[in-house]
Amino acid sequence: MKYLDLTLLQAFTAIVDSGSFTLAARYLCRTQSAVSMQLAKLEELTGRPLLRRDNRKIQLTEEGEVLLGYARRMIRLNEDALVAMDQPFAEGHVRLGLPDDYAEFFLPDVLVRFAHAYPRVQLEVIGALSGDLLDRVEAGTLDVALITRQPNRPTGKVLRRERLVWAGSRQRQVHQEAPLPLALFPEGCVFRAHALAALDAQAIPWRIAYTSQSFAGGKLAVSNGLALTVMAQSMVPSEWRTFGKEENLPALPEFEIALHRAAGTLPRAVKLLEEQLTECVSSKY
Repeated sequence: MKYLDLTLLQAFTAIVDSGSFTLAARYLCRTQSAVSMQLAKLEELTGRPLLRRDNRKIQLTEEGEVLLGYARRMIRLNEDALVAMDQPFAEGHVRLGLPDDYAEFFLPDVLVRFAHAYPRVQLEVIGALSGDLLDRVEAGTLDVALITRQPNRPTGKVLRRERLVWAGSRQRQVHQEAPLPLALFPEGCVFRAHALAALDAQAIPWRIAYTSQSFAGGKLAVSNGLALTVMAQSMVPSEWRTFGKEENLPALPEFEIALHRAAGTLPRAVKLLEEQLTECVSSKY
């Protein structure tokens, strides 16, 4: 009789949920080759191909779709059995706030790890400017927030220090335009304030060409060579480039990313999410 190994099923579901062998390996704390071997062993055991790659995109085969439902139920049943034996577990509803650009950079890793480790926790994600999110944490309407540390409110647990850089498309010399077109978050954003102060200090004329609460909105303008933006150096997309002294643009300061949590006694799920965020944000480069 054949038996399906839960570790093989966990590898399979991690690949499907993350859409990447690399991310699945990171979540499972294994090498990418080890995860590939686990999938190959599962395919050998079932006698069916479970995944296919199309233009580097991972897709389920028909057999893989069938097995995925069983895999999820078996993993959940395993958890239920442990709970029945009085093992500790987390459940509940956690409200997480973070700016849109941080969500794009950090959230995929956090969501994959957290969802697999604590499937009973419902995670609500709220996007807004850092100052607004800090207000919500202090008001108790958010449990946790990952934000840019506010110069006039230097609280929270600092997880990361970064340098701000000018970033734009490789395709156009938009930095040579005058006034300099910018794509920035709305008024109240720390990055915006640093960028405009630096330009004003060197008497460089500028204009706000695009304003968006969403990182995706500004990204569209920058990718098409219509404006420059400012962002964390490590978060610059590979298809963009950075600009600086050689392009006669002023240096930008460092900033800090801080974790805030609501006051009072919070559910265990909040502490577990804090741990995941701390590990991911402090170590990702």
